Amino acid sequence: MKRVVAIHDLSCYAKASLTIAIPVLSALGAEVSVLPTALLSTQTDGFEQYHYLDLTDSMQAILTHWNTLKLSFDAVYSGFLGSERQIAIVGQCIDYQREHANPLVLIDPVLGDNGAPYGPISSSLIEGMRILVSKADIVTPNPTEAALLLNERWERELTIRQAIQWARRITDMGPMHAVITGLTGETELSVVCYDRSTGTAKTFSHPYAPDGYPGAGDMFASILCGLTLNGMSFFQAVETSASISAAAIFHSWESHVERRHGVEIEALMCELIRYNPMYKL
Repeated sequence: MKRVVAIHDLSCYAKASLTIAIPVLSALGAEVSVLPTALLSTQTDGFEQYHYLDLTDSMQAILTHWNTLKLSFDAVYSGFLGSERQIAIVGQCIDYQREHANPLVLIDPVLGDNGAPYGPISSSLIEGMRILVSKADIVTPNPTEAALLLNERWERELTIRQAIQWARRITDMGPMHAVITGLTGETELSVVCYDRSTGTAKTFSHPYAPDGYPGAGDMFASILCGLTLNGMSFFQAVETSASISAAAIFHSWESHVERRHGVEIEALMCELIRYNPMYKL
């Protein structure tokens, strides 16, 4: 069984971050350990006056204990990080694992959306994220996050050609693979992906629902992490992750799931288990 350390925040209500990553990766056959970055009473999109507990000190203590136990993982998968200290801690985790194992490193640089950085995101945190991205194998920004990483102006209607150029430039920072998610057209939702080893770019598009859901990026990145760990090729894993994610979003919209509750990932489980190496045991 592959072992993943998932580094995300934990919302006590509604689906986002760890409440998506854990079930998705488990369905795909991975054993998930968690390094939580924050504890929230609810996810933040659509809820007000939520409780937020920063877990930076606990992250360091957990990681120190893990290192005394000489724990190793097949993947390090990082999402929302709320401070420069947390970025440094994740960097330590990656460096330690690379010294003792050969992990897949997937960084989802959660920095912003719709052209603006999230509230706690500062210029120094963006600079720190660029350093963390340089340590990754796969990076999965949305268009806003790609613009912040590259110090580019956000384009509401980023073209496929521009997205490919941005994905290539992100791989110039260090990663072998980059995926820019959430490119919206009139009727389709697209992802653009780039493989630095071959200089190849591909685009995958699927019909999308009229409304998006918080946590959709976490869902895509979690599926991509699990499929890649299971040995699926990069482009096939991106295409499959995009297809499953688009179907889940559309299902949630058709089922009238309230947007702030997040994607109804329970509907994904049967589909994901098909890609679990233990499925036929």
